[in-house]
Amino acid sequence: MGAGSYGYDFGRRFGDEAADAPALVSGALRKTEIAVTYLRQETPTFALSEPQPREDALLLSMGFQDFLDYQLWEDDRPVPTAPIQAPQITLYDLRAAPYIYVNNAMVGLHFHLPRSAFDNLADDSGVPRIGELNYPHGWGIDDPVIFHLGQAILPAFRDPRAASRLFVDHVTLAVCSHVARAYGGMRNEGPARGGLAPWQARRATEMLAAQLDGEVSHVEIARACGLSPGHFARAFRATTGAPPHRWLLNRRVDKAKSLLRETAQPLSDIAGACGFADQSHFTRTFTRMVGVPPGTWRRTVRS
Repeated sequence: MGAGSYGYDFGRRFGDEAADAPALVSGALRKTEIAVTYLRQETPTFALSEPQPREDALLLSMGFQDFLDYQLWEDDRPVPTAPIQAPQITLYDLRAAPYIYVNNAMVGLHFHLPRSAFDNLADDSGVPRIGELNYPHGWGIDDPVIFHLGQAILPAFRDPRAASRLFVDHVTLAVCSHVARAYGGMRNEGPARGGLAPWQARRATEMLAAQLDGEVSHVEIARACGLSPGHFARAFRATTGAPPHRWLLNRRVDKAKSLLRETAQPLSDIAGACGFADQSHFTRTFTRMVGVPPGTWRRTVRS
């Protein structure tokens, strides 16, 4: 996976250690892909990285360690830089074929955001498309929104089985939307469009409930409702009070509670029946949302 500036093709440009860089790819916006790569090059090569291929896209990087002697080139010319303090982000215009000097450990997340994704996001929101993005070249940026979104998606690389398509769509779309607004000046909303029609809400929730593992995408559900992915996400939240992945997570936990209360099934069987990757994933999620582990909850309600 990963032709272009994400996945293994992205990672190999920084050194052999990063050549197998995994990527998660979302098709939440029509006819374009947003991707996030987990890069791990812990041993500096003390060499220039290969230039990224030129394309009309933005690369957003968030490293997990300081990069004190950061050096950047764009269009084969050095760019004035400053030390980067983790978890600051850096932004790169891939039209300029950027590359760096790999004199530092490089472990972090890298979001590949095509211009077409920003255009589709604006069209779906009913607002003007953005022009050039405004950000400091060669400097780190303190961006707590990106930090928290990155932390949310990072566990998906540790346990890909626990990362549903719906969740990856949600986080990558949120990153794209935040960048468009914070650095591109995109307006927050177009004209109010309200929530889903009753038949759309019924169809969307039926599709979600039929695949509790989350292996259904925003695109599929939006298409079934006759809406664009961006419009669907906003309308679903306006109707239900939660984004699709959160609504689905609540349904998983509700079903688990019913099985815990009414059956003697082992926790591993309940985990599978409710769309969790395994018993460990089930226990972590249930404990986070309910406040106690599922075994403890079962003993309490059945005592």
